[in-house]
Amino acid sequence: YSVTWRNLWLTWGSLFGMLPKGGDAIWGIGADYIDGDVSKNETDSEMNDPFTKASQKSPTKTPLVPVIVWNNGTDEICPSLTSSLENTIPNTTPTADAQEMNDQEGLNLPDLKIPPSRTWSMKETVDFLFEHGGPSSIFSPDTKKGWKTRASSKDKQKHWSDPLATPLPLAPSLKIYCLYGTGIPTERSYYYKVSCDKLEGNSNINQNQTSCPEDDQNEKEVTQCNDTSIVQDVTGKEEPPEAPFTIDTTANCKSNNVQSGVRFSDGDGSVPLISLGYMCQKWSQAKNKHNPSGIKVYTRERKSKAQVRLSDPGRGGPASGEHVDILGNVGVLEDIVRIATGFDVEEKVDEDKIVSDLKRIMEKIDGHELGGSDNSVR
Repeated sequence: YSVTWRNLWLTWGSLFGMLPKGGDAIWGIGADYIDGDVSKNETDSEMNDPFTKASQKSPTKTPLVPVIVWNNGTDEICPSLTSSLENTIPNTTPTADAQEMNDQEGLNLPDLKIPPSRTWSMKETVDFLFEHGGPSSIFSPDTKKGWKTRASSKDKQKHWSDPLATPLPLAPSLKIYCLYGTGIPTERSYYYKVSCDKLEGNSNINQNQTSCPEDDQNEKEVTQCNDTSIVQDVTGKEEPPEAPFTIDTTANCKSNNVQSGVRFSDGDGSVPLISLGYMCQKWSQAKNKHNPSGIKVYTRERKSKAQVRLSDPGRGGPASGEHVDILGNVGVLEDIVRIATGFDVEEKVDEDKIVSDLKRIMEKIDGHELGGSDNSVR
């Protein structure tokens, strides 16, 4: 979350439309997470990881899980994470200086007060990006508002990129094919910490910028300059300083697919499985309000089987399901040719081919009292 990356983000206006849709009702269930196996001599405290709060006794009533954990100063992630999800609303009220900067330059600089092990839900994370990542007048993260907005309204355009807020068109003769790869670890959620190091050496801040030496710690705007820092304010009116966010690379838990501060789930290496397949399967369900005219929707997954070839070392081979490599996947190309030509398409393409855990993931999301597409639009 640096000034450079923020400015680059703003030049790619469509990125706001690519943020996760559906909020906590889809992403907060944690259905695609791998829970730690206590049979592998893991301690009970490992199971308190807020990313893996699934309950064997009542899986439909488990609390929602976060997408970001602020894990300040935690050396080993599994034994020490708290299971409490209370008080999870981020404190992002701008300071007076930051607000002045916002008014003058259209910038948003949050007043960062993030205590240790704070958790952010998917809704809170996306709301933060919309609030502080820059203005976006062509997209809206509010699925519920989008669902209730009339199709004739100009505001409906802000929700066209959200399949939960905008139903498929009334085109009963149309067919939709969802072709994608699976079986590759894909970034799904993160462990962050507040780092004072990012406040040092920022060339965009004047000589009086906030830093973290121990000898004059009390004279600076940051009151605690260690791994459990609580950033209260930052200075620099000419250019906003780089926000002191960093991935907590000390967070590792092999049994829960946590590596160097990143929680992985199934996907194509870029897009998680929920984004790839959830709505495709939802659309194919009978009498679905997201598919009012009954458009035929088929899901065709390909399990990635990467191969190294000396003739093309930059790609994963003819059976790769990686996000870009799948354009060269032989099975996908065969499906596309059949769809384009109509040759044997009904016999060999017009059927689902599910090779992942998508069905179970959907059942867990839809079976949760706070989850599913219905809850995302209520």
